[in-house]
Amino acid sequence: MLNVAINGLGRIGRATLKILKDHPTLNVVAVNDLIPADNLAYLLKFDSVYGRWETELGVQDSRLQIGTRSCKVLNEREPVKLPWRELNVALVFECTGVFRKAEDLRKHLDAGADYVILSAPAKGEDVPTVVHGVNSSSGKQMISCASCTTNCITPVVEIMGRRIGVRKAVMTTIHAYTSTQAIVDSGKHNFRRGRAAAANLVPATTGAAIATTRALPQYKDKFDGLAIRVPVPIGSLADMVFVTSRATSVEEIKTIFQEEASSERYREVVAVTEEPIVSCDIIQQSYASIVDASTIQVVDGDLVKIMSWYDNEWGYASQMVREAVGVAGAISHPAAA
Repeated sequence: MLNVAINGLGRIGRATLKILKDHPTLNVVAVNDLIPADNLAYLLKFDSVYGRWETELGVQDSRLQIGTRSCKVLNEREPVKLPWRELNVALVFECTGVFRKAEDLRKHLDAGADYVILSAPAKGEDVPTVVHGVNSSSGKQMISCASCTTNCITPVVEIMGRRIGVRKAVMTTIHAYTSTQAIVDSGKHNFRRGRAAAANLVPATTGAAIATTRALPQYKDKFDGLAIRVPVPIGSLADMVFVTSRATSVEEIKTIFQEEASSERYREVVAVTEEPIVSCDIIQQSYASIVDASTIQVVDGDLVKIMSWYDNEWGYASQMVREAVGVAGAISHPAAA
């Protein structure tokens, strides 16, 4: 098994830890957060979105007991001071949302880790963006898995480009509110982000489309988008509009995505649903992107609309874990010289 650690036990960090609870190839040996261990155990056990975690939890001697496994709980502000070398940590999930530059991520390597996966878009061009299933992290020690929205839309863009051809595209993510917003109207630098998140539709910028072009550079300057934050705590929907390179049809697009969803490449990443689902129906779904077949539209042959659902926490954390499994496989089975 590969020893891994999680830096930051916020929403994504906790989802990642839960997914890794009994993982056959990844073993969480440490978590780091400024919140006390007993509070972390409480937040893991009781969750306003996912409900009560029916797993035995406890804290003893600075260790978090999770079912049959346990991990060390650290409270260190500086990544370079974390004991990754002492704990034989091979890979770190950087989930604080704070350390997003290459020089920040490198501190985990200096502390003894071999690989770092960032759970947010990187600041700067020197940390590669990897969307599991779309492009590869082979040979890279530091990668960004971008955002939940990027992980939803990038497989769709890749499939549309490869199977049909895309001249340009635009997207709107209809996104659950997040911690960057206010609970009640309050003052923020971004005026709209200061309006009550659970009471409003809030237009917002998003870097998800730009991050997609980092994973698929052939779409640079040909793909962009924005976000509408909506009053639900989880469950989001990406609305993508493509101008295609050739004429297509609703039936062809449905068939293409059904084929891709059953392929080895995208079997765990992309799904297609024909059912009349709503946002609560995708809670704790591990897919990065669930294409809603009933919403596919084609206008005049080359203008295509596709909408795809995603659990913006659980689906994204699942993508990071899949990428980490790939890293573990590369370590276990190094390429021939």
